[in-house]
Amino acid sequence: MPQLFRLRSSLHARRRSSREGERGQALVELALITPILLILMLAIVDFARLYTTMLTVESGAREAADYGAFNWNNWIPANSTATATEMERRACIAVSNLPDFQASGSTCTNPAFAYTVTAPPSAPSTDCAVEPNPASDPCRVTVTLTYDFHLFAPLSIEFFGVRLGLPATLTFSRDSTFAISDFGIDTP
Repeated sequence: MPQLFRLRSSLHARRRSSREGERGQALVELALITPILLILMLAIVDFARLYTTMLTVESGAREAADYGAFNWNNWIPANSTATATEMERRACIAVSNLPDFQASGSTCTNPAFAYTVTAPPSAPSTDCAVEPNPASDPCRVTVTLTYDFHLFAPLSIEFFGVRLGLPATLTFSRDSTFAISDFGIDTP
């Protein structure tokens, strides 16, 4: 009987030490995986921020190009400066909720605003300020917004003089093109 008792207590001791060892192993595994999970979560958050920022910048470019293309009278020499100023103001308002938005008055510096008015491909020599011809093959207004996006977690390392990963700042451009219409000249 005493041998049986010793055998049982020996088995209980082994199980107890085995369970305590498993607890320690689980704690070590958690300590090893936690930094990886945190980096993964930060990357997901940064990707979501980047995606929504790109959509907002594209929406601002669309808003400005839509305004510029609404009426061909916007581009006659007497109105073109006021049209460009209003396009920039509208683009800046559309993106003013972005985290790194920078503005001075009605102009914004982040994102940077640029526009072009181009002749139709069928008639590249057309002067859009004189004869925009909105009925057949209209001129086009393109607005480009260039934005500097700052990441929460750059996730970059330097390895033997070579930088791997993402930089702290990503710069991207979004543009939108609309054909100039004649909506403003129709009379009822």
